[in-house]
Amino acid sequence: MASLTRIYKILLGLTELFFGIPFLGGIIIFSNLWAPLGGLFLLHLVGLVLAIVGGKAKWGHVFGMAGNVLAIIPGVGMILHILIGIVIFAQGLRNT
Repeated sequence: MASLTRIYKILLGLTELFFGIPFLGGIIIFSNLWAPLGGLFLLHLVGLVLAIVGGKAKWGHVFGMAGNVLAIIPGVGMILHILIGIVIFAQGLRNT
């Protein structure tokens, strides 16, 4: 379970960083009517369950869920995606 949680956090962190790319991430999110934010919220919810079951750090996924709700605001969303991506990716690398 630990390796699954680690890989999940690394991939989710990279996904968040992708959506934090200026203009590109925004274009994808706007063109899909903010649906990717809902998808990322659900992915963080799954990650939170995996973290609870595996006894790993949960705060990165909670930050991700809150951040994706606030990411509806353009500009703020880009910054939040970058911050969430760094946090989740770092947790995945550290296996916490």
